[in-house]
Amino acid sequence: MSVEHIDQATDVFKEFLKKKDLKITRQREILLRRIFETTEHLTAENLEDMVKGDGISKATIYRTLQLLVECGMVKEVDLGEDRRYYEHVFGHPAHDHIVCVDCRKVFEFDVADLQGVEDAITKRLGFKPVGHSLRIEAKCDGLRKNGVCNRQVTRVL
Repeated sequence: MSVEHIDQATDVFKEFLKKKDLKITRQREILLRRIFETTEHLTAENLEDMVKGDGISKATIYRTLQLLVECGMVKEVDLGEDRRYYEHVFGHPAHDHIVCVDCRKVFEFDVADLQGVEDAITKRLGFKPVGHSLRIEAKCDGLRKNGVCNRQVTRVL
């Protein structure tokens, strides 16, 4: 992630906080930067490890994650395992996830193919879509055929 993109995200977050009569504290800015410096799907615990030594409490991490989700800059993602994962979505195209049930690797895919299906279903049922989340659990053909998966991994759970 470029410095310019992180600075732009910081400005958007500052404006969001200002509308809520909140300030961009040093801790919130550090957390935002750490989240936007990685392309991984993070848990609050991962984030806590990333900011060790910065004097940021677990409560501040959870509150800041919720603010970033509310702001629309970070999305909570269900990758299974009864854990909350987060990824930054500000400035990124929408995507969904495939989780390999064999090796637990996570792969992202473009949602363009699903847009028509989503629109048709919501229209037929009388809704207007405002978002969605899709996780496909699958088995890797390469792993079954060759005993190894050579796919580029997004994240290993």
